[in-house]
Amino acid sequence: MKVLITGSSGSLGSMIVSSLISKNIPVAGIDIRDSDQNRPGGYFVFYKCCITERERLEVIFRNEQPTHVIHLACTFNKVRNRQKEHFIDIGGSTNIIEISDLTTSVRQLIFSSSTAAYGAHDDNPEWIKETDPLRPGKYRYAVNKKLIEDVFSQTPVRKDLHLVYCRICTVIGPTFNKPASVVSILLRLPWLPEFVKENKIQFLHADDLVSLLGLIISDDKINGTYNIAPDSYAAVKDLVPGKRFLGIPVFVILFVLGILWHLKIVNLEPAGTKTSIYPILLDPGKIKSRFNYKFKFSSKEAFEDVKIHNMIPAGAKF
Repeated sequence: MKVLITGSSGSLGSMIVSSLISKNIPVAGIDIRDSDQNRPGGYFVFYKCCITERERLEVIFRNEQPTHVIHLACTFNKVRNRQKEHFIDIGGSTNIIEISDLTTSVRQLIFSSSTAAYGAHDDNPEWIKETDPLRPGKYRYAVNKKLIEDVFSQTPVRKDLHLVYCRICTVIGPTFNKPASVVSILLRLPWLPEFVKENKIQFLHADDLVSLLGLIISDDKINGTYNIAPDSYAAVKDLVPGKRFLGIPVFVILFVLGILWHLKIVNLEPAGTKTSIYPILLDPGKIKSRFNYKFKFSSKEAFEDVKIHNMIPAGAKF
C-alpha cells in the first residue's frame, strides 16, 4: 500500500500523513507549501506542486505508483476570485480523477467533500442522509464541493478504481489552530450574536477522522458516498456556557462580516453565515454500520479537547 495525498500540508492532510507514517505506510504528499508538521524522510516523500499542474502530476503519479489517493486539496475561501477558485478546485480535481484512472496502480480514490454541500436551509431534516439532495446555495466553498462531486460522478473510470466520497463535518482536535475560524471565534470572542445561541453543531475529533480513513483505505470493496461526522451534536450555548449573547440583527453581522471578508481579516464567507442559523447535521449511520464503528468523542467532547489543549478551561467566560 502507498497513499498519495493532495493538500498534505493542510490541517487535515498533516494529521492524516502523521497517522499513516506512524503505521509504516508509505505516503507521497502534494501541496503548494511545505508542511510544518511532517518532514520528508522515511515513509514520507513530499512534492511541492499544485493540482492544476497536469504534466507534473502525471510524472509524480507515474513515479510513485500509489495504490490509494486521498484528495484534500482545495482553495477553501483563500482565493477571493471566483474564476481562479473554479480553475483550481474543479480543474485541479478533474486532473486528479483522470490521472488516477490512467495510473493503473491506483485502486481507490477518496474525495473529501463537505457538510456544507448539503446547504443550510430551514427545511433541512434533523439528520441528513447521503441520499438527501445537495443544495449548497450561494456559498462558494460548498458550491465547488458539489461541482467536484458532479465531475467525479460523471467521469468514466476503470471498474477496479473505487471512488469514495466523504462528506466531512468540521474536524477539530488537540492541535487545532486556525485563526479567525468558526472554532476560534467560539473560543476567543467575548460575545456572540443571539441567533447562534440555539444553533446545533457537529464536531468530528481528529482521532475519529484518522480512524475512519484508516478503515476506508483498508476496505478494497468500499464505494460511494459516506457522511463522516459523529452521531451527536451540541448547541452553541452548551459549548460556551460562559459566553454573552447579544441581540444583534443578522443583517448587521452580514454587513460587518462582508467588510472583514473583503479585507481578508476573516476566512468566513458571508454566504456561509446561514449555517449559524440553520444546522446541517449529518447522519453517520451508513459508515457506522459498515465498520461497526463507535466514535471515541462526541461533538461536545471534541470541542472540550480543543479547549483543554488551548489552555481554556471549560465554562470559562470570554
